[in-house]
Amino acid sequence: MKKCLLCFLLAAALLLSSCKNDAASGSVGNISDLSEPGPGDIYAEIKFLDYSEKVVFKLFPELAPVAVEEFTTRAERGFYNGRNIHRVIPDFIIQGGSVGFDGTEGNVELGELFTVESSPNARNFYGAFALVSDEFMFNYCQFYVVVNKNPVDIEAEIEVIESYLESGRELTPEARTRLQINLDIMKSIPENIRQQYLSRGGLPHLDGSVSVFGQLVSGGAVLDAIASVYVAGGNPSDDELGIMSKPVEEIIIEYIKIIRIPPLEDEEEEAQVTTARRTETPPPSNDGSISIDLNEPAGEPPAEIPSAAEEADEVDEPEENSVEPPAETPPAAEEANEFDEPESFEPEDELDGQ
Repeated sequence: MKKCLLCFLLAAALLLSSCKNDAASGSVGNISDLSEPGPGDIYAEIKFLDYSEKVVFKLFPELAPVAVEEFTTRAERGFYNGRNIHRVIPDFIIQGGSVGFDGTEGNVELGELFTVESSPNARNFYGAFALVSDEFMFNYCQFYVVVNKNPVDIEAEIEVIESYLESGRELTPEARTRLQINLDIMKSIPENIRQQYLSRGGLPHLDGSVSVFGQLVSGGAVLDAIASVYVAGGNPSDDELGIMSKPVEEIIIEYIKIIRIPPLEDEEEEAQVTTARRTETPPPSNDGSISIDLNEPAGEPPAEIPSAAEEADEVDEPEENSVEPPAETPPAAEEANEFDEPESFEPEDELDGQ
């Protein structure tokens, strides 16, 4: 068992290195219950050929924003469709998404390189979804999923690594540095996380050195089935260590679908717009010279027309010295009628334009 553990450490060290702790406060990542979806959540749904059930991961844009953006951008434009899972190690990881389909490429497919985004709230528990990184701490477009379900006693593994480093075995400076990094990471894991590794399984020695950007929420049976397929040689880095990891029969990603739940802010804004569309707009204000009742049927003169005509007669009646005859009263009444029945003030017209 100790030999297997060391093999896993060394195999991971060929792909994953160094440590960077950029904790994002205010987010719980995968250290808490993820069973209930909520506003603003993002999910990745993966469908593998020959497997009917889909595998769904919740993503963590608060903890690994660049990793989530890069992954979802690739997924939404179909980059992963038709690519394979080229690496399977039972009780360790399954890995895929390689540009060259064999794990030899992955950094240059899209956009600029970006470094690892790690967080104490995103751990390598069973079902963790992460990007593979190189020895320079740059992320690949390749991803891996942790498939170790066995309980992990972190204290016991610390003892194994320490005894290995103190044994006097010949190690390259790079290998020794990486093992020391793994050891330091594991020593820094708090007690509550250690208890979760005991109950959930995982790969704690990778914490802090990779971009864990998601966690499995459904489809674990598919992951377990893939993790148990027949493998052979063919992956150079694992072949050097005597680890068989290439699936004998290809495992193909049919598609990856990104699912986004609208945040609460968007829902409130949409509700406000909808409400505004259903609410009648008040009529435009006038100068107070005439009162228009919008409840009056279109085309019917308002009840105030006679008094308006009388008022027009009083206003237009000439004084004694006026040379203008008082014959303008009828036009004034007509003018009052025109104000009472303009098309531009009809209720239906005004409401239909809103």
